[in-house]
Amino acid sequence: MDALSPAEITAKAEEVGYKKANGKFSHTLVSGILAGMYIAFGAVFSITSISGLAGHIPFGIIKVIAGLAFSLGLILVMVAGAELFTWNALLIISWLNKKISGLQFIKNMILIWSSNFIGALIVVGLVYVWWWYFFGNWIIWETALNIGVHKLDYGFLQALSLGILCNILVCLGVWLAWSWRSTGDKVLGIIFPITAFVAWGFEHSVANMFYLPFAYLLKISGFVVENVDTAHLTLKYIFVNNLLPVTLGNIIGWMIFVGMAYWWLYGRK
Repeated sequence: MDALSPAEITAKAEEVGYKKANGKFSHTLVSGILAGMYIAFGAVFSITSISGLAGHIPFGIIKVIAGLAFSLGLILVMVAGAELFTWNALLIISWLNKKISGLQFIKNMILIWSSNFIGALIVVGLVYVWWWYFFGNWIIWETALNIGVHKLDYGFLQALSLGILCNILVCLGVWLAWSWRSTGDKVLGIIFPITAFVAWGFEHSVANMFYLPFAYLLKISGFVVENVDTAHLTLKYIFVNNLLPVTLGNIIGWMIFVGMAYWWLYGRK
């Protein structure tokens, strides 16, 4: 069957947003936890896939591999079904057309962000207990710690900008997935935007709910690397220097450049 047109996708986004905003609290909570776990699965797969590759293959190829592996997270969210903060934000279309209230919109965003965090932390705990970071002669531990430390190197405006760019691509991945009816087509629509945002080094708030707490857990457990400075790997830096600006950037990315843009083009009543 033919793909949905942009106008049809916008109408679908409005319908989906209405249903999500009026969903049961318990359903939304569990679905949000699952989404946080699925994105964390993508992060675990991504770290595992690139560990030990530095110095053996070109940098760009490593980034593409990391992105392809990370795509697993959004594929699981979209195909299996779960509530993810960074694309649930497309509820803006339902709100702009007055299908949901501003209070419903805000409550949904807060609940999804919090439940995604719970899901990510569940995976942090499980892989820590599993000793996944010992695999490959400790190379996974070093990779995970490096990623966490690197994410705290950005200034506020840098992290904000990277969050904006990230969620433009994430929401476009969802947009493409919505345009197709078969599972295979949905997967294909997701892979390229998600691979691109990871390869380009953009910042995803829910992914960071796994990367940063896991790196912090390694640090406080004494699993540090001599040439990696973990001084800034603290709870304050995690929340204030990364999760706050990245979350705000993710919101701006979908609100202006995807949600409002496509509403203005195709969804205005």
